[in-house]
Amino acid sequence: MRTFTSLIFLILILNGCSDNKTDHLSSERINGKFSDSVLWQPIDIKSWENTPAINGRSATEEDVKNGSAIYCINWTDHKPYKLKLPKLAYLIDSETKKKELVVVIQIESTDKDTIAGYKNIVGGFGASLFHELEFLNSESVKALAGN
Repeated sequence: MRTFTSLIFLILILNGCSDNKTDHLSSERINGKFSDSVLWQPIDIKSWENTPAINGRSATEEDVKNGSAIYCINWTDHKPYKLKLPKLAYLIDSETKKKELVVVIQIESTDKDTIAGYKNIVGGFGASLFHELEFLNSESVKALAGN
């Protein structure tokens, strides 16, 4: 299970935001619920590398609305993490060690931690701390994607 501090930090990021400058996350919401946007769609493992991602800059609210980012940080200093995205990774539950295949589409660092935004292969999305991810090497990617 995530540490208490890490969990609180993720809750702050995932709290949701609108046009307010103090908001933490931008997402497409209708009456407080997520719309049926591209973020909810499953990903075809054979074409996962075509998943829109953010590279070399921080995400904006527009990036979240169009599905190429999961969150935008408006409330603290942050910078993009230097890693070419998208990347296939396993999200690992620290308590159960269960692994879930995801496509990482965004990584940003703050003074507290490094946060990754991902899309689930089966549909849906989320955010995690960087250390909760295990990135696949090229051989593993080829085996999964059947290339």
